[in-house]
Parts: sequence; structure tokens; C-alpha cells
Amino acid sequence: MYSAVFQAILAIVQFFKQSSLGLKFIEAGQYLPGAPGVATFISGNEKIMRAYGSFSHPNVLAVFLLLAIFCFYYLWIKGFNGPRSPVTSYLLPVTSYLLLVFGLFLTFSRGAILVFLFISFTFLLTRFFQLRQLYHTEERLLAGKKLMILASFFVFFSLISGLIVLPYFKTRFTKISLEEEAIDLRFFYNKMALSMIKDKPFLGIGIGNFVNFSRNYPAFLRAAAKLAASGGLTGGQVPEWIYQPTHNLYLLIASEIGILGALIFLIFLFKKFTYGVGQIFKNLNEINPLFFLFIGFLILALSDHLFWTLQSGGIIFWLSLALLENPNYFKIQTISKQIQNPNV
Repeated sequence: MYSAVFQAILAIVQFFKQSSLGLKFIEAGQYLPGAPGVATFISGNEKIMRAYGSFSHPNVLAVFLLLAIFCFYYLWIKGFNGPRSPVTSYLLPVTSYLLLVFGLFLTFSRGAILVFLFISFTFLLTRFFQLRQLYHTEERLLAGKKLMILASFFVFFSLISGLIVLPYFKTRFTKISLEEEAIDLRFFYNKMALSMIKDKPFLGIGIGNFVNFSRNYPAFLRAAAKLAASGGLTGGQVPEWIYQPTHNLYLLIASEIGILGALIFLIFLFKKFTYGVGQIFKNLNEINPLFFLFIGFLILALSDHLFWTLQSGGIIFWLSLALLENPNYFKIQTISKQIQNPNV
């Protein structure tokens, strides 16, 4: 969580400076709003650079901050280890949460921010109904107070972060069009993936081959030509960054390793999902925030490929599953003892 706080601070400074900081061994590259391939959006007449942190793209920073935020939820419910003091128990964790949320908002990753809001609300609501099923004890009252404080932080810090960058948020979130470049390209990438699946349904085209193989498909070339024309370029000047994997993890897997490989992967995810749901209803004294993050990642996978194509994205995804594996790590010990012996 605290490593992500460093990323959030780096992202905040990058955004307000509107460039990378020149930290050669930390940042993934040099970024300026007008440089080719840099993630930006237009607000009024101004081109705004999204925050990168030390990652190769703002969306990767966003999912890492999501992971850290849900680790904070776990630590808040379980209790922070170490010496007790107002600083270690409240000030430092709460300040960290504020920085994580604000850093997430500065990535302007629409999918990650919407997932954060929706999945956080779902987690808090689920925990609320869990606590209602427990015995009326001092431990349950304490857990309920901690939950209400956490919910207040979630609402307040989200509002504060949104208000600070409100003009940019209005542009980024309210002016979404199907003809927007990012959305337009995603449709063509998905069509390309479906064509590849149709042509090579069993073995696929091979892991990591989507970009090179896509050059053989006219639909992709038409999409690239359309974007090039809108930028005032000729067909021979199509920029290389247009050639990207499909921004849908499930279609990408099916196109690269075939339908059977994708089916095995989906069965694996389904087993993880049913296991997590079962733990919620089976053990009322337990809650695992990382399960809700897992659901959020599955939603994000519908519009991005970073969990499959980028090393950092893959590490984040599998780390979240590793933290989901053993529910005993996520017990609230005081409530657990009360449930085991309610007569105490």
C-alpha cells in the first residue's frame, strides 16, 4: 500500500507539472502533452496529460492504485499492525488513502475510476449486511463503526478528488462519444479479434502475435487509415502506435490461444468467483476486499488488455488472486471468537 502511495505522489507532481520529472531510473519514459503516443485528452483548447507514475501507461498506474486501495480496505478492517499511536493508527493510513484516491483520479482512467466507485460501494454494502447478521456484541458495534468511518472516507475523499479536477472531469466523463478515437479503435480491434478467432478457432494465432498478425486484415487497415486521415496524414504515414492488441482480454486470449484455451481460462475465473461468493455467505465473520477487486479487474478486462500483454499488469492481476487464495488471512479475530462461542 505504501509503495502505491509513492506512485500516487509521483502522479500528483507529474499532473500539475504536466510532464515527466526526469527520474531516469524510476519513470518509464519522458512524457509531454504534445509528444506522440502520450496519453492525453482535450479540455477546452488545452491538451492535458494524464498521470503515469513510474508505469508505461496511466491505466496500469490506475489498476496498481486500485490494488493498493483494496489492500487499505483490508488493513483498515483487520487493524494496522505495529505500535499503536494516533499517527500510525489513523493519520498515516487515512492520509495514504486520500493520496491513493486522488492519484487514481489523476490517471483519468474512466474504466478504473468507475470500477473503483462501483466496487467500493458494493464492498461496503456487502460488509454492512454481513454485520447485520452477527450477534449484537461490542465487537460487532466496533466493526460497524469502523465500517461507517471507512464509508465516510470513501465518499468524502472521492468528492474532494473529483472537485479538485472538476473541469477536466467534465470533459473526460461527460463528452464520451462512440466516434471518439479511443472507443472507435476498440470496436475495430474487437472486430479484428473475432475475425482471427473465426480463421483460427482451435489453436489461435499464438501468444503475443496479435499486433503483427492484425496487419493482414483489411478491417484493421481501414480503421488505421480512418484515424490517419482524421489527423491530416496520408495512408503511408500511419503511425505505429495504432497497431495494438484488442482492448478486450477475453477476445485477445481466444484469438491468441484458441477457443479451448480461453474456455479453460474462463472456467478458472468462474471457480475463483464462486469460491469468493461462497466465502461471503458461508463465513459472516470474514470479509475479503480483494475478492471485490477481482470482480473489478474482470470488468476492466472487457475494455483493456494490460493484464495479458504487460508484465506489470500480469503481476498485479496474479498478485490480487494470490491475496484472494487463503480466506484465513482476512479474519477479524475478535468477531471470529465471538461467533465460535457466543455465550462468552
